[in-house]
Amino acid sequence: MWDYLINILSHAYSQVAIFFLFAWYFYAHRKDPRLQVSRVGLIRMLVLALIFLYFLLSWSSGIRPALAQTAVLGMFLINLLLLFHLVLTRLEGPYRDALEGFARDPEKQEHLDQVWKGGKRLYYLRFFLSGLLSGSAPGRFLHSIASERVRQDVHETLSRHGLAREYITLKALLAFLNVQLAGDEFLPEEYKELMTQVISPWSQHAWIEEKVNKFLTTAMETPEDLYHPQWAQMWEKARQTA
Repeated sequence: MWDYLINILSHAYSQVAIFFLFAWYFYAHRKDPRLQVSRVGLIRMLVLALIFLYFLLSWSSGIRPALAQTAVLGMFLINLLLLFHLVLTRLEGPYRDALEGFARDPEKQEHLDQVWKGGKRLYYLRFFLSGLLSGSAPGRFLHSIASERVRQDVHETLSRHGLAREYITLKALLAFLNVQLAGDEFLPEEYKELMTQVISPWSQHAWIEEKVNKFLTTAMETPEDLYHPQWAQMWEKARQTA
């Protein structure tokens, strides 16, 4: 079976057919908004097509059999690159869908689990070669890359849906404190009850909630205004008088 498969792939006509199938696939999915890192752009496809055409013309020019096989090998490598991008597209589509599902219903843990699993598969495969050549432990390198990219994708998706500010609120802060307080095994129960009584009144004052939310939003978007508000006022005055 393997001999039969290798025999088919060693023919230039088979490589031409495979290349056109890949070209059709990427042309059909060229407007898919989910494909942000795996899309084969028009310029790259044109460059690959020109290189592929060069190998094809070299093969058909009647050169020596050894050089002809080298040309077929070049065509095979181009198709292998396109296959790699095709696999990335098949991974990125569900990953972007998981991100959208998480943005619509961010409170469910299973959505976040799907985001991490999908992002891990996508970025592990995309940076696999970089991990091997990184000079450090490939698993640690890939985990670091995937963690950073997934975190960035989550932040961008939430910002696009307008949920970033809703997360950075007094209610979210108090909920975080309550979870941390309940999960700390080294604190006595009396202290936990006391701190719960201290924390809970903060959510009952609208003025405090408004100011804390303003502080958190400022810290996230323009942190320099927290320490140098006069600088921001000077900037606004300069813009008005310009």
